[in-house]
Amino acid sequence: MDRNTRNQGNKSRIISQIPKKRPYSAFAAVYDRVMRQAPYSDWASMILEGYQIGTGNFPPRSIFDMGCGTCKIWAFLPLESELWGIDDSHEMLQIADSKLIRGNRIQGSLLSFPPLPQTFDLVFSVHDTLNYFLQEEEIARIFAQTSAILSENGIFFFDVSTDRNFQKNFQGKTLKETHGDTKLVWENEYDPKSSILKTSLQFTSPEISGVEEHFHRAYPLEVWQSLLKEGGFEILGIGSDYSSWKVSSRANYWNFLCKKNSK
Repeated sequence: MDRNTRNQGNKSRIISQIPKKRPYSAFAAVYDRVMRQAPYSDWASMILEGYQIGTGNFPPRSIFDMGCGTCKIWAFLPLESELWGIDDSHEMLQIADSKLIRGNRIQGSLLSFPPLPQTFDLVFSVHDTLNYFLQEEEIARIFAQTSAILSENGIFFFDVSTDRNFQKNFQGKTLKETHGDTKLVWENEYDPKSSILKTSLQFTSPEISGVEEHFHRAYPLEVWQSLLKEGGFEILGIGSDYSSWKVSSRANYWNFLCKKNSK
């Protein structure tokens, strides 16, 4: 979830006992409106630029999107590319289906990919999807599965939120939004000891009433580098905030461009 460019108040309040919902269940109904200013085109440009840098080829014949959600970014991917995606949220995938977005979508966990009919030239994951996994062992498992579905010398691109992003832009902050007849309250608590951000999303509308709790973990740069190496990847570049292929200590996001090692 990308709220790091919005000013948020520091006032906190207590949420009463309201039924809890699965992440991205109630949120799915308003997700695209919340993300209406997300720079999907910029994200896609850096992903595709990275693919061309890493392979010398363009476009990729097949692309796999991990944590594809409502698939908004797919509009900015090459028409020549075959698109596949996986997401844990049935509700998010329903939104993509209702909009007749081209491509193939699978409901499932990134921790256990279902059998796939092919390998892919490019695999990517954006919008801090991998921060949702709170154990290094889970990240290692995802990297191993990613390597398995990549074509030989295939490219893997992903972004992750940094500790600085969580501390500066989320810790102790509350944001209120209204989308149509839905009122949304974001409340954030960040524990620097565990590096875990807890975000509570409270929804109120005639159709929706409940709270979703989202948990993200920030990992040091060295952990990402080590897990990628152990997973059989060569790191071609690390960038910051989709703006350059340089590591910045002030980055809210790191961007990783990786290549599957040849056997």
